[in-house]
Amino acid sequence: MEQLKVLFVDDDLNLGSFVTTILETDYNYKVHFQNTLLGIDSIVQTLMPDIIILDVEIGKENGMDKAQDIIAKYPQIPLLFVSSHTEDDFITKGISIGGNAYLPKPLSIPVLVSYIQRFALKTSLPQIIELANYQLNLRTNEFFYKKQLIKKLSPFEKNALAVLMEHPNEIVTKEQLAEKLWNHSLETHNSASLNNILSKLRDLFKDNSSLKIRNIRGVGYMMNS
Repeated sequence: MEQLKVLFVDDDLNLGSFVTTILETDYNYKVHFQNTLLGIDSIVQTLMPDIIILDVEIGKENGMDKAQDIIAKYPQIPLLFVSSHTEDDFITKGISIGGNAYLPKPLSIPVLVSYIQRFALKTSLPQIIELANYQLNLRTNEFFYKKQLIKKLSPFEKNALAVLMEHPNEIVTKEQLAEKLWNHSLETHNSASLNNILSKLRDLFKDNSSLKIRNIRGVGYMMNS
């Protein structure tokens, strides 16, 4: 069975080392420990963890603010907050922005593992979007036609294609795609990237006419089925 992947972000090096050792040795999880938010977006994209454990305060940085970005881009990845702040306003904010749970410090490993098992194991099953004999696996980024693998997509390609496949025969604006890909409104420097991503996605359908991605000039794109 494939190891469950955990991304643990906390500025406490001793805690990080302890939790990593326990989870890897006693539970056979694959843990990536990070003690800053530096480069966290690319780490999530590359690792595609089954669950994220995030400290509310990481040095002088606000873990909740970053969590909102992560949850917006990767809503399928469960996220647990951990913190020594146990005030009601911290807990309610963490849950309201999309955290699956809020665990107080000092951490109880059995409690932590119970939450990992509750939320991460649910996502270990593939999440599939199907349209006109095409299947997109949101967990593995694999794209199939009639169950034959076409390509393993980049995270940006997967996210853009997911939006289009979830809204067949509807206009998806460039602003909608920008929000999904970068969690902000479309900016000039992103336009070329977006055009490049859509060009690569069109190539996926060049040998089959059952689906097409149309350019709606000046507005966005439409997937016709």
